[in-house]
Amino acid sequence: MNTNQTGTLEERVSALLTSCGNSSDLKIRYLHVAGHDLQACLLYIENIVDTTSIQEHIIEPFMQNRTCVDKERLLPFLIQQVIQVTNIETITDPDTIIAKLMEGATLILFEDRQDVLAADTSKWEERSPSSPKGQRTVQGPDVGFTESRSGNVGMIRKYIKNPSLKVETETYGHITQTSVSLVYLDHVVDRDILKAIKQKLTDISLESVIGSNYISEYLTKESKTLFPLILDTDRPDVAVAEVLEGRVCIVVDGSPYALIAPAVFIQFFQSADDYSIQSEATKYVRSLRFIFFWVALYIPALYVAFTTFHKGLLPVNLLVGFTAQQELVPFPTAFEVLAVVMLTDAIFEGTTRLPQAVIITLSLFGAIVFGQASVEAQLVQPITLVIVSVSFIYSSLVPIAIMNYSVRILKISLILIGALLGLYGLALFTLLLLVHLCYLRSFTVPYLSPITPFARRDMAKDVFVRNPIPEINQSIPLFHKEEPMEDPSNKENES
Repeated sequence: MNTNQTGTLEERVSALLTSCGNSSDLKIRYLHVAGHDLQACLLYIENIVDTTSIQEHIIEPFMQNRTCVDKERLLPFLIQQVIQVTNIETITDPDTIIAKLMEGATLILFEDRQDVLAADTSKWEERSPSSPKGQRTVQGPDVGFTESRSGNVGMIRKYIKNPSLKVETETYGHITQTSVSLVYLDHVVDRDILKAIKQKLTDISLESVIGSNYISEYLTKESKTLFPLILDTDRPDVAVAEVLEGRVCIVVDGSPYALIAPAVFIQFFQSADDYSIQSEATKYVRSLRFIFFWVALYIPALYVAFTTFHKGLLPVNLLVGFTAQQELVPFPTAFEVLAVVMLTDAIFEGTTRLPQAVIITLSLFGAIVFGQASVEAQLVQPITLVIVSVSFIYSSLVPIAIMNYSVRILKISLILIGALLGLYGLALFTLLLLVHLCYLRSFTVPYLSPITPFARRDMAKDVFVRNPIPEINQSIPLFHKEEPMEDPSNKENES
């Protein structure tokens, strides 16, 4: 890249244009500094700057100024008394000059001077805040994050008007130079967890970062698991609540979802409605979600296991009904359940991304045509449709959508194990699953905490049952971090 900043003004401007690939949206404007026999040049990218601000706060003050000062005092004079822009920097490093230009700054170059002024005139196209799509609620705030990092940080500051709220911003991605902000409460955040997150972010060596998932996958790349170790949310109130509990919020420019770390298993069953609806009944809804999660996960596999290997354990009337239906269909029960489950997942994927008009058609086709026609054609047992429908409905009650993907993969795995090994295989898989969950760590925090390791105070306050909000706010939950292992070499040195 040609970033030579020596020579005449025209040569330096030409070098900057060449380094930017002579892009058509890079505009230049030559000016004569009034009161001085000096030529200047403005450079900016027209699509990411406020041209009105450039005209009113840079060009017009330049043209109207008649004060003459020494050349040594020229730049401080222009910054303090002429240019009417809030953020102005004096830059000499060629790479920094290019970076500021790409961030929306207007560069001001002067003849016979190597210093460059970078005035912040950026104006990025942004959409207005809208309702959150990922976590909809019945009551509570109805505004979600947008793709603007600064706007999202501002939404968090609207809730927490406290000087202890710290925001640290760095750029990541060698090509994209994406701004990423860490937001946390200085007097509440766990220092060890904050240090671990900063260290992982420092080690990022990605060429591009165009969304929060890039950061999330990099931070958790060492943990091979189907379960999410970082919570993502598009609700400012949820992000604020997690920050108040001592967690770190990661806001990525260009993404309407903020990342929350560390994240534990029980967080994915918490909904903003739990804290917005004032009713004794809502305190126990979270326990129902937790129960429905496991029912959705196991009921298809148990159905396959019982009808394949353990028919003698079923009640006689139920066994007669199952046998009568099974004799009418040509496929084994395991294949039948897998086919219906995968078709249900395919319909779900299609209705998530297709246009609204197509969604209605696809839903009607899947529910009426496939359901009724497949039973009448004796391709699928009616009980199979009931079992799969119950599993799908129960899994949709999990408030955080990312956990549903884990349910879908585990559900298919359990069906296969139930078809091959029966209840014994399901019991063994359950044991391995629990061991895996106990082993998982999210930034040194056990994934099943405060269930295990058991923390009585946190368990009684806001886990399976949501206590009154005044009781929840009385104290901050403590993170039960994994104890660091001692280095054997240290013991040898001490001995």
